[in-house]
Amino acid sequence: MFQKNIKALPYTIIVIALLYLSTNTASAAEDDGVYGVTNFAFSSYLGTGFYTTSGQNVFVLHLPFDHTIKEKSDTEAGWTLTLPVTLGFINFDTIDPSELPNLKNDVKTITFLPGIEYRYPVTPGWTVIPFADYGFARDLDHANNVLITGIGAKSYANFRHNKNLFTLGNRLLYARERSGDTSNDSSYSLFETGLNYRMTSDQYFDNGALYVNFYFINFYYPNDLVFFERTANPIRVGMENELGITISNIPNFLFFKKPQLGLGVRFGDNVDVYRIVFGMPF
Repeated sequence: MFQKNIKALPYTIIVIALLYLSTNTASAAEDDGVYGVTNFAFSSYLGTGFYTTSGQNVFVLHLPFDHTIKEKSDTEAGWTLTLPVTLGFINFDTIDPSELPNLKNDVKTITFLPGIEYRYPVTPGWTVIPFADYGFARDLDHANNVLITGIGAKSYANFRHNKNLFTLGNRLLYARERSGDTSNDSSYSLFETGLNYRMTSDQYFDNGALYVNFYFINFYYPNDLVFFERTANPIRVGMENELGITISNIPNFLFFKKPQLGLGVRFGDNVDVYRIVFGMPF
């Protein structure tokens, strides 16, 4: 086990060093008041949900498609290709689920941000995941294309308590975007900490027991994320907290295998988020 921890250190140190240097660069830009007009590009990292602020409603639909190149085991690392697609709907009249935005007429932004994840099992219960993303976003109203680059690392540590499971998750992220219409880049950094407590229910399906998960997430943005800045009331995010509940190990349906679904409420810094959770909440 000690040798396995030593082998994992180079990956972790490299990613943390890159994030440290990138965050310092981003801080200097933010001190000069440089905010790009296309920060909607970062919506891919925010997750599906209703984002509300004074005079404006935004709905983000995040579709987390992925493909496993090599399955991770308790002793061998794996690779995953991520292929998320994110749609942004701006300024609709209500957040009533029965009156969702119109897919054809109300989509204002679209983001495709493919990436690669290296899933390294430090121990059977602890996985470290360096990752890199590169893709594009388009502001449909302004016919503007944006290139996006992201790097970072995720960590998941599991601790069992009888039939239940406690998970500590962390994510370090640095992302930049560059618009073809301006010479100014914009960026943001994120440090995320999540706690999830999974309880085993008495309900069983073909997949096994149904799990009920209660979670808490803290989002800290060293450089404020400016979301949909082109609109009349931009959303500027500094720190947020989220509470929620999900149900996991649900029977397969459509192309989803053992899906995890739930609801969460995120609050902080001039924005309220009513989040729809697909998969692990962090």
